[in-house]
Order: sequence, then C-alpha cells, then structure tokens
Amino acid sequence: MPRILIVDDDKDLLTVIKSLLTKKGFDVSVYSDPVNLLPVVKHLEPQVILLDVFLAGKDGLEICKKLKSSPFSHHIPVIIFSAYSQIEETAIDEFGAHDFIAKPFEINELMLKIDKALLKRKESL
Repeated sequence: MPRILIVDDDKDLLTVIKSLLTKKGFDVSVYSDPVNLLPVVKHLEPQVILLDVFLAGKDGLEICKKLKSSPFSHHIPVIIFSAYSQIEETAIDEFGAHDFIAKPFEINELMLKIDKALLKRKESL
C-alpha cells in the first residue's frame, strides 16, 4: 500500500483528501506544521508528498527545494498544489517538484498525478 504524506495548514482540506485517498487504498499521513517537516519525511518514508505552496509562515516551494536537495528525500516525488496555477512552471522547473495540481481539483485528476508520480518513483529505483 503506497504511503502518501499530505502537507497543508488547511485542516479541513487535509481531512477530506485523507479520507478520499484512504478509500482509494493509500496509507495517508497528514501534517500541518511545515517547520519540522524533514524529520517527519525521514521517519514516514512516503512514496509521494502532496505539498501546499502557502503554509502558515512558510513557503512550500522552498520546502520542496529542501526536500529535493536532501539525500534522504530527493527521490520522493513531490506534487505541489495551490490555487495559484501560474506558479506551475516555476514549481517544477526551479524548485524540483514532480508535478503540480491547481486547487480546487477533482479526485480523479489527483489520482492520475499520484499514479504518475508512483510510476516515476518505481522507474528511478
């Protein structure tokens, strides 16, 4: 069962996405405190990370960059999500995100992106 970590400070959104992905058969962990995220990622070893851009006092793009530069998390696909779709290219090209999904999104669209990320991860191992 693939493990997904969702990082967002919107607790209602975390609850909804966790419920939907759990029903789809994923092992889902949620996290709302971006300050201590790296140790959490190291401990959980998720196969995919869903990361919001605007987190309470933190920049999700910078967090993505840190995850991609860390030896224990660089291989984990990060899917950035945000209501600001104009940052898609920047998130991928400059900050190392695997993919981007604009809020609000359909669960089927999210599932396609997660499946794509899991496939990429398998190919890189």
